[in-house]
Amino acid sequence: MREYKIAKGWAIFIWIVAPVLIGLFGFLGVMPFIADEINMTLVLILTPISIGMLTLMIFGLIDVYKGRLIIHEDRLVSIGVFNSKNLKFNEIKGYTVNEQYIFVEPNTREKKRIKISQYIGGYNEILLWLSKNYLNLNIINEQVEEQEILNNESFGWSKEIREEKLSNARKITKLVNLLGILSLVWTLFYPKPYDYAVLSALILPVVAVLAIKFSSGLIRIDKPNGSAYPSVVYALIFPSMGLMVRAVFDYDIFDYSSVWLKSITIMISLLFLLLIKQKEITFKKKQDLLTVASVAMFLWVYGFGAVIYLNCNFDKSEPQNFTAKILDKRISTGRHTSYYLELTAWGQQKEIDEVSVSKGLYNRVEIDNEINIYFRNGKLEIPWFIVTDRKRE
Repeated sequence: MREYKIAKGWAIFIWIVAPVLIGLFGFLGVMPFIADEINMTLVLILTPISIGMLTLMIFGLIDVYKGRLIIHEDRLVSIGVFNSKNLKFNEIKGYTVNEQYIFVEPNTREKKRIKISQYIGGYNEILLWLSKNYLNLNIINEQVEEQEILNNESFGWSKEIREEKLSNARKITKLVNLLGILSLVWTLFYPKPYDYAVLSALILPVVAVLAIKFSSGLIRIDKPNGSAYPSVVYALIFPSMGLMVRAVFDYDIFDYSSVWLKSITIMISLLFLLLIKQKEITFKKKQDLLTVASVAMFLWVYGFGAVIYLNCNFDKSEPQNFTAKILDKRISTGRHTSYYLELTAWGQQKEIDEVSVSKGLYNRVEIDNEINIYFRNGKLEIPWFIVTDRKRE
C-alpha cells in the first residue's frame, strides 16, 4: 500500500496563508455591519465574496488534513472532503492529464472517475505508475479524432487534401497563437510604436474568430488535452488582455456607462459569430457551458479595450480646458505601481476626485499646484479627459 497526500511545501503554505485569508475575508464580511451607517451596496458585494472565500479556505484546510490517494494491492482509493471514491484495478479504463489534474477513468458508467491534483506529493511517481499499467487516453483520443478528421469528406474529397488541410490549419494556429503571445508582451512591456502595438492587440482576436469561422470546423476555439483539432485560443485571450490593460492605464474615462453597453454589444456579436453554424459546442456537456462562459468573458475584455482605444485614440473633437487644484498625492504599490492625484472639482466633475497619472507627471507636480484638464467628447461619444501640467498649444 502506498499513500500520497498534498506535497509538504504546499501543505505548509496553505496552513500559513489560509488562516490569514480567513481572518481577512471574515473582516470584509462584517465590515459593512460595524460601520457607523450600513451601506447596502457594500453588504451586497462583500457578503457573498466573504462567504464564498471563507468556504473555499475552510474546505482547503480540511482537504489538506483529510485528503489523500491510496494505492492498495487491488484498488485505487481517493479520500476527499465530502466522500471517498475507489476503483478496482480491473475497473480502470485508463487516464487523462491536463494542466491541473490527472483523471483516472472507469470503464463503466456506474463508477466515478478519480481526480488527482498536480499538487499532490509523488505526482510524477503516480503518473509513472499509471503509464506503466494503463492507457493514456489523451493519446488514444487524439489518434481516434485525427482519423475521424482524415475520414471526414467535408474537409476535402480525398485523404491527401484532408491531410494537407489539417497540416496547414496546425501551422496557421501555431503562428497566430505565437503572434498573440508576442502581442501581449509588446502591449504590456514595450508598447512602441504605440499605435502598432495596440493595433496588433485589436486585430489578432478578430483574426482568431475569422480563422475559426472559415476553417469549416477544423480550427476550434479551445483545445482540450487529447484533441487533434488545432485551436487559436491564445490568439483570442492574450491580445484581449493586453488591449484592456492599455485602455485602463492609458485613458481616463469620465463616464463608463456607454463603455459597458458597447463592449457587451461587441462581445455578443463576436460570440454569436463564433457559435452560429459550428460543431464544436453542442451544450450537451458541462464543459461546453464553461467554455462559452470563458470565451464570453474574454470577448467582453476585448470589447472593453477596443471601445476605449477607438473612442480616445481617434477622437478629433475640440477639447475643453479646465483647471483643478491638487489636494493630495499618493502611490499605490503591488504588482504594479500606480500614481494618484486628488483634485478639486472641475468642469463636469462636481466633486473632489482622485485620478491616476503617469510617474513623470506625479513627480513634476506638488500639492496645491494647479493642473490642466482637457475634456473631450470621444469618437464614440464616450467623454474622457487628459490630466497634464502642460498648456495645450
